[in-house]
Amino acid sequence: MEKELEIARMDIIPVEDLDTAIEQYKALGYRLDMIFPADNPREAVMLMGEESVRLIAGPKSNVQSLKSQDIADIGHETLDLRPASDSEWTTGRAGMEYRDLIPDRMDGKVIASHIRLATGGEVPDYVHYHKIDLQMIYCLKGRIKVVYEDQGEPFWLEPGDCVLQPPEIRHRVLECEANSEVIEITMPAEHETWAEHEISLPTTELKPDRGFGGQRFFCHKAVNSDVPWQMNLKTH
Repeated sequence: MEKELEIARMDIIPVEDLDTAIEQYKALGYRLDMIFPADNPREAVMLMGEESVRLIAGPKSNVQSLKSQDIADIGHETLDLRPASDSEWTTGRAGMEYRDLIPDRMDGKVIASHIRLATGGEVPDYVHYHKIDLQMIYCLKGRIKVVYEDQGEPFWLEPGDCVLQPPEIRHRVLECEANSEVIEITMPAEHETWAEHEISLPTTELKPDRGFGGQRFFCHKAVNSDVPWQMNLKTH
């Protein structure tokens, strides 16, 4: 709550291009503390010493939601992952590409994002956490190396793997194979992503039973399962 109150008191600075503005403020000695939302950022909080500013840009003009299927209920409908045109993708946090799989986001209650990492190698991510109620990640294609607070050494997400990512657990995407893809389902649809400047990963202790916002971290590894968990996806 303290950070939320601080945001309310900050100077608001309108910007035309948020990415450019963030880099300009970094050059002045500011650090990035918060970005919102992750899939198509339009707000950022920058901090230098005791001074904080809130950068706000208008929605990017190239944002387009997937129109081929109006999904009303994730639990009963399939997500359409047939090949998309380039216009359906937007560049989000850490250079990842996003597209919406639920055009109306169920009135803001939930977002289902198809996320791809086009370039292989190190991902320009940082230790961070999300202000969320629920988040699940399913690896659809490729391999992505991740690390989580108090959950041991970094590991690779591979096709069929699924992670339940509890609220505010610190984590980071480290590297990936080119053209890796995941499905990310999050509640609420728009949420804050905060940079973590005090904790480095991996942490020294292993706490698999630790709770985060009333939830525990869980990772299903398809290779270890006799009956791999699968999402009901259309891929053709």
